[in-house]
Amino acid sequence: MKAFFIQHLPLFVSVVLLLSACNENADPKRKSPGGKIPLAEVTAVERRDMTSIIEITGTIQANIFTDVNAPVDGIVESLMARENQKVEKGSIIAVIDPIDRVSAISNNTLQIQRLEKALSDEGKTEEEKQGLLLELEKARSDLTYAENIYRTVPVVCPLSGLVTHRWTDRGSQVAAKDKLLTISDMRSLVIKAETNEKYFAAITQGRRLPLTLNAYPDRSLTGIIRLVYPQIDPVTRNVKFDIEILNFDRTLLPGMLAQIELPVTIRKQALSVPEEAVLAGPDGTRLVYIVDNDSIAHRRQVVTGIAEGGIIEITQGAAEHEMVVTSGQEVLKDKKKVTYSILPERSE
Repeated sequence: MKAFFIQHLPLFVSVVLLLSACNENADPKRKSPGGKIPLAEVTAVERRDMTSIIEITGTIQANIFTDVNAPVDGIVESLMARENQKVEKGSIIAVIDPIDRVSAISNNTLQIQRLEKALSDEGKTEEEKQGLLLELEKARSDLTYAENIYRTVPVVCPLSGLVTHRWTDRGSQVAAKDKLLTISDMRSLVIKAETNEKYFAAITQGRRLPLTLNAYPDRSLTGIIRLVYPQIDPVTRNVKFDIEILNFDRTLLPGMLAQIELPVTIRKQALSVPEEAVLAGPDGTRLVYIVDNDSIAHRRQVVTGIAEGGIIEITQGAAEHEMVVTSGQEVLKDKKKVTYSILPERSE
């Protein structure tokens, strides 16, 4: 047996080596001495015109409107207009019963009721009845005087337009200067908007801006800046401006919200890459991987600028036509070889 093993030893060694090689190739976890070359997608650093846009929320309001106030303290005897009702300048839209008149009439009315009740009670002497009759006559005379000397106060409509708010109702007590109605000239509706003063240069009269209304999200509209207010708000540091909506045939109401796109920065022929190519470094820096002609990936710190539609500007750290990694860079290491595919050029 020993002689047989010695005789066939070369054959046994060959089989063991062959099985060992097969096991090594079959094990997916084993790596070649140089390690697996990572895969990546790259695209060229390109020049393109870019615009930075901020979104502003505006509110539709009437430029011409007025609050109709109570002229005196009193009771609202009548109020002839409600919300969404048209009113004409010069018409009477409310009547106020002044407090003095209400008080005088109320006191005399109560006096008359008291005297009439006293006269109806039995057990009065003729002399007492005559005295009550004289008092009743005077109370009625005072009531007539109060009704004639104190007049209700009509409220005249100061503006033709639409009632957009009714602040009180008939029978309510109001003080002088309290609001009764708000009337708006619907022909003067504009979008009232504001933004920080650092964007003041972008707010120019006559500039056209794209916008949408929350009430009509399916419509892409255009507005034009009609007025820039000549003062910066000292508290908010905002500049205010009015936008007129162009060529819109649907109903607009005060209070509707609008989303306005305001271009604030324009870069001509800026170096740009897809946003996904830029990584955030642990210290807040921005990093990219650039692949050279030998398929070596180089980690490089860059400075970014404005962003638009998934594209970001590179102001420092990259050159035009260099190939930047857009996918797979999370597993890359500096100065390591990569296998990559080139993405097609981006359209403008």
